[in-house]
Amino acid sequence: MHMPIQNRSDLYKMLAPLDTPNIVAQGIYAAKLVEVRRFVNTFGERIGLVFEIIEGAYQGELVMESAALKANPRGKLAELLRGIGGNHADLLTAHELIGRACRVAIKHEQNRQGKTYAAVASTFP
Repeated sequence: MHMPIQNRSDLYKMLAPLDTPNIVAQGIYAAKLVEVRRFVNTFGERIGLVFEIIEGAYQGELVMESAALKANPRGKLAELLRGIGGNHADLLTAHELIGRACRVAIKHEQNRQGKTYAAVASTFP
């Protein structure tokens, strides 16, 4: 599966080209990691983890969370990968976890333009 996703805004443009896309409700969902994307934005080198919800009303929906591509054991990337079963915070570990099932906690946040999106707050087995 290859999608041209650079950030959450791009993901939601792909899913619903409207100004207010239908986003996944806040809550905890069964999901699996389906893609890992490396990109650069104003915050530097980033990694995007794309999850597909695999059960319930939002089955088949994609959600993405990005983190700095740094091997900090206390960083956001390390936290997200540990919840999927990874032991290291690096790109190789992320790619090895593609296809792995987990649960994701979705929280609504707003971007700088004031648009609400579904953020992956955490992952866990």
